[in-house]
Amino acid sequence: MVEDRPSSATTIRRALEDEVMRGRILPGQRIDEKSWAEKFAVSRTPVREALQQLAASGLIKLRGRQGAIVSQLTIPDLLDAFQLVAELEGMCARLAARRMTRAQRKELQGLHEACVAEVEKDDPLGFYDANKRFHEAIYAGSHNRFLKDEIKRMRLLVAPYRRYITFQPGRMQESLGEHSAVMEAILRHDDGRADDHMRSHVSLLGDRFTDFVSVLQNNDIAVVGAAE
Repeated sequence: MVEDRPSSATTIRRALEDEVMRGRILPGQRIDEKSWAEKFAVSRTPVREALQQLAASGLIKLRGRQGAIVSQLTIPDLLDAFQLVAELEGMCARLAARRMTRAQRKELQGLHEACVAEVEKDDPLGFYDANKRFHEAIYAGSHNRFLKDEIKRMRLLVAPYRRYITFQPGRMQESLGEHSAVMEAILRHDDGRADDHMRSHVSLLGDRFTDFVSVLQNNDIAVVGAAE
């Protein structure tokens, strides 16, 4: 029997999160405990612990003997989730406009430039990662741990669906302009506009949401009720 390291469950959880975030494991896809145990050279116990942690966050659904799958959201649930993410991120941007340190503001500018560089290279995967770091810098700048943790939990829940927006024609360039508006509001300490610009940037309403659902269907991403 291979001995399990104390950090095995956490390590496996983070690896699973990353696989889902990057679209390597899709909504509705089964997670094989045996293969993950072999990958990390551990017993199935830490794998099950990792899955239980992810189930508590809503990312994974446990189905008893049938195993675990990545959660599938209904269209109404997706809309509700995106609306909540938009409100939470707006609050985060508002607090960041008031609380970010000088060093954090400088870092935010650098991360925005990193996003610009990825757009100039026309690299959606690179932009996806740079975009993630840009948003996480604003979370940190809010100096509210509970808010930051809740945003990360919600973004992880919608990440399997959201990443496909990045790959749509013109979306990276559009996102850059929205990032710039958020960043400038934060740098000017304009908390109201920072909130407004961030909520507008993150929300999926009207035609944008319709286009989003169409993209998911065209990429064969499992959305409960997408064909209704």
